[in-house]
Amino acid sequence: MKKLLTLIIGILLIVWVYYLQKPYINSKVDPISEINTLILVNSENAFPDNINLNLVTFQNKKVADIIYNDLVNMYNNALNDNITLKINNAYRSKDEQTQIFENKMNDYENEGYTKEKAYEQTKLTVQVPGYSEHETGLAIDFSDEGHYDENEKMWEWLKNNAYKYGFILRYPEDKYEITKIDYEPWHYRYVGKKAAKEITNKNLTLEEYLGGNV
Repeated sequence: MKKLLTLIIGILLIVWVYYLQKPYINSKVDPISEINTLILVNSENAFPDNINLNLVTFQNKKVADIIYNDLVNMYNNALNDNITLKINNAYRSKDEQTQIFENKMNDYENEGYTKEKAYEQTKLTVQVPGYSEHETGLAIDFSDEGHYDENEKMWEWLKNNAYKYGFILRYPEDKYEITKIDYEPWHYRYVGKKAAKEITNKNLTLEEYLGGNV
């Protein structure tokens, strides 16, 4: 009986691992989003409320349909290199961003900060609602909480390969004065393959690529 139970557990574990890391198939979707993949959303440029954003699901996270095919190809090719891309955050609605921002503010206020100081402190790590790239459906945070070594390998792979699929490292090192965001090795943004290649090869930010214009 004990051997049978061990065998069953072993089979279930194999099945679980397979479905966790299996390639995505039949991935093609017909993008209908109106969003411009080069839209600039940052602390000075809000995401317009009137954009028709069509969302699809990938790894139980929502993303703009326009990035889905390239995201699937990137995921599958990473698997071929023994890298499993894990998504921690993707699309967030303005309401969800508001809740995150307010929760962070409340944490600071509970520590004794004034409301004004808590607001300024929160802005250092959380984008003001309406000004977050996650609201576009084009931004993805690739990370697996509690697995530092795996994250390092995943980020290194993305750094070397993501541009091939239209994604850029959105907040690089030594670019804070431009992006106003500290280095985030997990945060990638879809801009399309042509722009991603040029941005990556020239070590630019999206702001620099667009010349500061929306």
